[in-house]
This record gives sequence, C-alpha cells and structure tokens, in this order.
Amino acid sequence: MSKKKPDEIATIEKPVYSRSKFKTDKTTTIEEPVYTRNELIAAASSFGVKPEVVAGALKLAGKDTMTKAEAEKAVKDFLERKV
Repeated sequence: MSKKKPDEIATIEKPVYSRSKFKTDKTTTIEEPVYTRNELIAAASSFGVKPEVVAGALKLAGKDTMTKAEAEKAVKDFLERKV
C-alpha cells in the first residue's frame, strides 16, 4: 500500500447557502439596452399608450435616453401625476 503525500490531498469546496438561496462567488451583471427618445416614442404601443403619452413622460422625466424599465416607470408616473 502506498501513502498519499501531504501535498496531494484533495479539497472539496462546498457551496454557500443563505436562507435556502444558493450564492456563488461570481456575480453576473446584465446591462439593459438604452433607447433614444425617438425609439421610445416609436414603440409607444409596447407600453400600451399613444406616442404623445411617451413624449410627455420623457419630457417630465427630463431624459432623452432610457432603458425599457425606466421608460415604463416614467409612463406610469406620467399617467398617475396630479393635474
């Protein structure tokens, strides 16, 4: 029988669990695409509104470029604003 040398000992890494969620050491960031004012106005039907509403929401937000999520929030805020 041969004995293993101390530098040949295998190590096993265990996953880290926190309240039943698996955590890894690496984080992946997904960047959302940014759309211009004209692209968002042209895609107004995807937000379920007319192009004028998207134009007003962008004007109220004071931005010319936004992600889809930001644009959805801007449209929602525009529609729910006090007049």
